[in-house]
Amino acid sequence: MKFSADDFKHLYAEMPDEELRSLVREELTEVARQCYDYEVKRRGLQAPPPRRTSQPVVTVEPDPEPAAPEPVEVLEEAAEQEEEEDLVPAAVFASRGAAKAAKALLQSAAMPAFLEDDTLASGGFRLLVAASYVDQAREVLGGAQ
Repeated sequence: MKFSADDFKHLYAEMPDEELRSLVREELTEVARQCYDYEVKRRGLQAPPPRRTSQPVVTVEPDPEPAAPEPVEVLEEAAEQEEEEDLVPAAVFASRGAAKAAKALLQSAAMPAFLEDDTLASGGFRLLVAASYVDQAREVLGGAQ
């Protein structure tokens, strides 16, 4: 299962204005950021000021030779990879109510999440997030217990 631009558009379209504005734009993936910008503009909302996020300090040595521009094919492939991301289970719940509460918790932490009813196969409700969010999602869910 992939996380596409359409998934982000649908998710952001369902969010109330305040919830949408509470997202930290700088922490979103490039595709999610584009969908966020579109939704903010569509609603006529004023975008919140950029938030400073904690990022690791990285020292970059200057490259003695300037890098050659990447071919168009490589850039297009990179864009396609960012458009879709695998969904992975962050948690499995026995009840729909607990799964919905966990989904709401993740969404309030600006993490898109989806529920998959897997009760016929494994007896639970799987809470799915983009692979890049899985560790952060499990941390949020673990802190809520």
